[in-house]
Amino acid sequence: MGVNIYHRQQDQLTGDEIAFAGDYFRSVKNNNYLVLETNAQTIGWTSQMQQPPYPGQMRQNVFAHIGSGANMVEYWHWHSIHYGQETYWKGVLSHDLGPNRAYAEVSKTAHEIKKIGKKLVNLKKKNEVAILFIHDCNEALNFMPFNGSPGWGESNTNAYRSQLVSQFHRVLYRNNIGVDYIFPEKADFEIYKLVIIPALYIASDELLEKINNYIKNGGHVILQFKSGFCDENSMVRPMMAPGPLREACGFYYQEFSNITGLPLKDNPFEVEENVAKDWMEFLIPETAKALAYYDHPYFSKYPAITINDFGKGTLLYEGTLLSGQIQTKIIKKALERAGISDPDLSISWPLIVKSGKNDPGNSVHFYYNYSSEAKELVYPHPSGKELFSGISVTKGESLKKIKNTSFETTAPRLPA
Repeated sequence: MGVNIYHRQQDQLTGDEIAFAGDYFRSVKNNNYLVLETNAQTIGWTSQMQQPPYPGQMRQNVFAHIGSGANMVEYWHWHSIHYGQETYWKGVLSHDLGPNRAYAEVSKTAHEIKKIGKKLVNLKKKNEVAILFIHDCNEALNFMPFNGSPGWGESNTNAYRSQLVSQFHRVLYRNNIGVDYIFPEKADFEIYKLVIIPALYIASDELLEKINNYIKNGGHVILQFKSGFCDENSMVRPMMAPGPLREACGFYYQEFSNITGLPLKDNPFEVEENVAKDWMEFLIPETAKALAYYDHPYFSKYPAITINDFGKGTLLYEGTLLSGQIQTKIIKKALERAGISDPDLSISWPLIVKSGKNDPGNSVHFYYNYSSEAKELVYPHPSGKELFSGISVTKGESLKKIKNTSFETTAPRLPA
C-alpha cells in the first residue's frame, strides 16, 4: 500500500503532515509503507502557492518519511509539465528540463541512502500510545457539524479528522511521543498504556464495552466530547449520555451548547491560550473529579474536564474543544499516570525525534531540526554511531549545531 503526502514548505514546513500520514498508513498496513507521491519543488494548480523548498528541506523530508516507517520515497514527478492543470505542480526538473538545485539535492540524498539505506529500511516501532480513529465519526460529524462547519448540502471541512484528530496527533508529534492509530475493526487497546479517543460520536455497544474493559484492567484513556452519543447506525441512544460509558466516565449530562470561546476558571493549566470553544456539555459528576470549570456567569458549575478512576485505570474526559496548549498539559500528565517515559521526551519542537528498530535489531534515532537556527541537545541513548559521518557518540554527549541527523545504537534501547 502506498500513499501521497503533500505539505507546506519554507517557513511553514513542520513535518506535521508527514508524521500524521506516516503514522496513519503504517498503522493501517501494520507494516512499512511506500510514499508514491510527495513534494518535489512547488505545488499548486495555479501559480498562487509557489513555495520552492529552502536548501536542505527536500533531504530533510526524505528522512522524515523514512523515520516514520516509509520504505520508499518518490516524487510527483520527474520533470515539470508544460501545459494543463498541473503546469505549476513542479517536478524534480523544472520546465527547462535541465539539472538544477532540486536535482542536486535529490542526487545527494539518493547517494546517502545508497550508503546507509540498509540500516534504515524496514524500521519497526513499538509505541505505547494510540489514537482511536473511526471513519464513521468523521462522516457523521460532517453531516451533523458541531462547530462552524458547513451545513447540509455544502462541502464539509472534515472537522473530526482535520481539527480533532490532528490536534491530538500534533501535540504528540511535537513533543516526541510515538503514536500508532487503532481502528474499531481491530481495536487492540490492551497493547497500549494510553489510548486517546477523539469525539466518539459513532460507536457500537461492543466497542464501548471494549473501552470499559480496557480501563477496568488498568488502561488509561483521554476521551473527547460527544462520545457514546450515537450507535453504529448514527441513532442517538435513548438513555442518559454518555450512554454505556457513563460508569467509566463517572458523570452524566442532558444538555449541551455551542460556544464561541470561554476561558477556564482560574486558568488551571497556567497557559496563555486558556480557552475552550465550539462545544460544551453540561456534565454532572457522579464519581468523576472535576479538573476545570468554565468561567461563565450561568454555566460555571459545570466541569469542562473531568477524570475518573475506574477499576485499575483512569478516564479523563474533555467536554469541550480545548486549546493546543491545554491539550499538551493534559497529555503530558496522562503519560505520567500511564507510566510512560522515554529519554527523548525532554526534547520538543522545533527539535523532532523519531526512533525504531532496524533489520539487525539495532535502535535508530532520527533528530530533525525544524528551525533555521542550529540547535544543541544532549544525546540520551546508549553509545552509537552517527550514520552520515560514522562518528561515534556516547550517552550524555552534547551534540552541537544539529541540523538533521540520525544515529544507530548497537545496544538495545533503554527500557521505558
